[in-house]
Amino acid sequence: MTKKSKPVDGKLSPTLQKFVRGDLTPKEMHIAAMNKKCEQCGAPASLRIRVLVRLEELIEKSPEYVAQIMATNPDGTCTVPIIPTKYGAMVKVSDIGACDRCRTAAEQAAARCPDWCLVEISAPPEDRNPVHVQVPGMLVH
Repeated sequence: MTKKSKPVDGKLSPTLQKFVRGDLTPKEMHIAAMNKKCEQCGAPASLRIRVLVRLEELIEKSPEYVAQIMATNPDGTCTVPIIPTKYGAMVKVSDIGACDRCRTAAEQAAARCPDWCLVEISAPPEDRNPVHVQVPGMLVH
């Protein structure tokens, strides 16, 4: 006698169940998983931009900002919350969302970050367009 296995859908979140059944596209799944609003207009965000800085670099470049982070830490521990990454201990300076309409402005603002900051942009799977290379002798009209 074999045991009857439980359906996989029972263990998945409602959003993931919709994705597995085919009710959501990959882009819609990405938007639902982020659960963020656009900083400009308040629409559901399809893009997430995080700005991270190495802790040592932030202490060197802006010690007053580190003191402000420590004073306003919501944990009440007067420490700088860090995120472990492959680049070392990082401090999250900014974490915003942007919709498709406000995406260009958000990416331009992120491009103005100092060169000692690490900018992570999380875009939906559909937005990763392949690079098209055109060879002059092979152009099709």
